[in-house]
Amino acid sequence: MKRIERILAGELPSYDWSIDTSEEFIKNNGWFSAARSYIKAILCIYVYLQPKSFNDNSIVNISNYWLKQANSKNYHHFFPKAYLKKQGYGEFRINHILNITIVDDFLNKKEIKDKASSKYMAKFRGENTDLETTMKTYLIENLDTFEIWNDDYDKFFNERAKVVSRELSKKLLNKI
Repeated sequence: MKRIERILAGELPSYDWSIDTSEEFIKNNGWFSAARSYIKAILCIYVYLQPKSFNDNSIVNISNYWLKQANSKNYHHFFPKAYLKKQGYGEFRINHILNITIVDDFLNKKEIKDKASSKYMAKFRGENTDLETTMKTYLIENLDTFEIWNDDYDKFFNERAKVVSRELSKKLLNKI
């Protein structure tokens, strides 16, 4: 209660443990499991940004019920699992919070499937004239810088780590 009162008073609460929002910590501890509190904190930031649909910029319907399970159809691997497996990536790197976005189940299962990100994003670029703004709701700030069009997962992973780290620092440590 004391922590909540401090937050409501506009102050930063103190914690009994250290808080590491660094890119490296995220990279090393980002195994995706909806049951992990660390992952839940990052998911809260993802949800806070009110993700928009890739194809038409509409708000994605998010329900706690759907988000409780890691196998929810709302959890989308931005670089699909099957695609990354073909590229030789291991499970830890594939099933990482930095590769997770929250989309509607229709888009995930019917439109995206196991296509390379450059393929499905090219389709959505033709449908959504405001795709760059849409992607910012996913902490994907620039499709070129994030190397989406070149299917460069390593670059995407590292760029997203920077942005997620920055957002965690803003929300948890009140750093801008």
